Amino acid sequence: MAGAPAIRSSSEPAVGMPTMSQHTGAGGLSAARAELAAAIGELENAGAELAAAQARATRLAAVAAEWARHETELAALQTADQERLGAWLADDGGAPRPEPTPAVVAAEQRREPLQRELAAAHLALPEAEQSFRHHAARVRALQSRRDAAVCTAAVEAARHYAMAYRAALLVALEHEAVLHGLRSELMARGDRADDAPGAASAAARIGELIAQTKRTAAVRHNPQPGRTLLAALASDPRAAL
Repeated sequence: MAGAPAIRSSSEPAVGMPTMSQHTGAGGLSAARAELAAAIGELENAGAELAAAQARATRLAAVAAEWARHETELAALQTADQERLGAWLADDGGAPRPEPTPAVVAAEQRREPLQRELAAAHLALPEAEQSFRHHAARVRALQSRRDAAVCTAAVEAARHYAMAYRAALLVALEHEAVLHGLRSELMARGDRADDAPGAASAAARIGELIAQTKRTAAVRHNPQPGRTLLAALASDPRAAL
């Protein structure tokens, strides 16, 4: 979004603002950021363990799929061979008896080791699936922990950003105070017996000017920096508004 402030590292302070390191421990991170960093690290490790567990279960499940594919292919080859043999039997027997095709022989030889692999995979699969479920549950728990830490860090980032907000508000209020002061002086002059001509009218016009200035200075809420911050905090504990 044009004009939207970029997400920066919390170690890069805005001009005139205290740094985050003033409220951090030896590791350079606040307690909230340290918790987020730990949650991100544990989630990354758990995600890698989940991927490995999923790969093991997938490989074991693939053995059953390979067995089914092989049995389908062997059945088709055997049917074709049987049809050739049936045709020979129906003939006068003058031609040599048809032998099993090399494809059938190879498939039948492959069947026994595949069957052993299938039995071993069926034996190992329940444990592999249980391991996958365990790691998936751990990842979900760590995602919840990470997400909670992101929210806490977001509050901290907002508190840090609010210091610049407060400084900008003070500048705006100081300007407004000058206008209110001028308006008050004009009202005071208008209330005296020897009131200055036009003082009350001028005070009213300045009051309207203050109100109009506030109205014309209205700014829409800007959600994009917040979205960017939350997305960044999911992997970077130092992200800041």
